[in-house]
Amino acid sequence: MNKSNTEWHIQEAFLQMLEENQLKEKYVEHKIYAIWGEVIGNHILKHTTKLRLKNKKLYVYINSPIVKNELRMLRSEILEKIHLKIEKKYINDVIIR
Repeated sequence: MNKSNTEWHIQEAFLQMLEENQLKEKYVEHKIYAIWGEVIGNHILKHTTKLRLKNKKLYVYINSPIVKNELRMLRSEILEKIHLKIEKKYINDVIIR
């Protein structure tokens, strides 16, 4: 069966729909939220109060000063782990607050 130029894969259609409706950032934010526990572990997950993706920056809100300091030192490693779990590089920086 030959594919024509008008045939789309479901994933391509879904991603285009997200872009057209300015929902792609929210979709990626949800994907990161779903894998956050795997990326950082349960101990730090307990101290995470909020994740927010804006302008390709992931804002991580932590309720413990000790955990905040620890995560600030591991920002590049966290970013690498997220990129391994999510196929494309949707975020450029991790900001700990």
